[in-house]
Amino acid sequence: MAAWAGGALVGRETESGTARLAWPQGVSPARWLASRLVAPAVLTVTVTGPLTALHHWAWTAGRDRIDTTKFWHDMATFHANGAVPVGLALAGLAAGALAGLLLRRAMAALATAAVTVGVLWAAVHAAVPYLWPSVTRVSSLEEGPLGRGLLVGQGVLTPKGRTEAPCVNGGLDSCRDTLTDMGATAFYRDLHPASHYWPLQLVATGILLAVAGLLTYAAFRVLRRTTGTARG
Repeated sequence: MAAWAGGALVGRETESGTARLAWPQGVSPARWLASRLVAPAVLTVTVTGPLTALHHWAWTAGRDRIDTTKFWHDMATFHANGAVPVGLALAGLAAGALAGLLLRRAMAALATAAVTVGVLWAAVHAAVPYLWPSVTRVSSLEEGPLGRGLLVGQGVLTPKGRTEAPCVNGGLDSCRDTLTDMGATAFYRDLHPASHYWPLQLVATGILLAVAGLLTYAAFRVLRRTTGTARG
């Protein structure tokens, strides 16, 4: 979406001058840009939304019947199962439009927009575990760390507070001796249970939509600075 928007939707027209030819013919710059964004945005939502819903349905249907079905917190599954792809696609559309207006070269805008959205996706991917307060599971040294979900962090509790665990199998003599020397009293694990799935999805999607909005605003500002007006 980002590459297409940057290379073909906006970049090609700004590079060839087609856009400037259209503006004196009764199509204002703002209306021209809006027409390039609204229809693809609607199409993106109407296509990407059902695709992710289909993926979620297929994943849910196979979860208890197929042994190799991924857990909900597998990152590829997490992103494909919810609203994140819609937000990312809309951010890509806005990033492509902005790149096309700034660079005015189709191939350069294509590459820049694609890389920008790749960086954005990586940032969201890294931030997901911290977008919602995690829960903490405390367990004895003999049990080891307990709790299943999206892992945020784990270690041991000592009189000095939390610290990294050099080992997690308290049933082994060597590990137990090491933990005893540290003064460890229990294991802890910070994680997101399955009930946090939609809060994490909605916060991540909201961030992407906010970024899409900022990029769209920036695109109109660039257009106004370039043409002297952005009113339609």
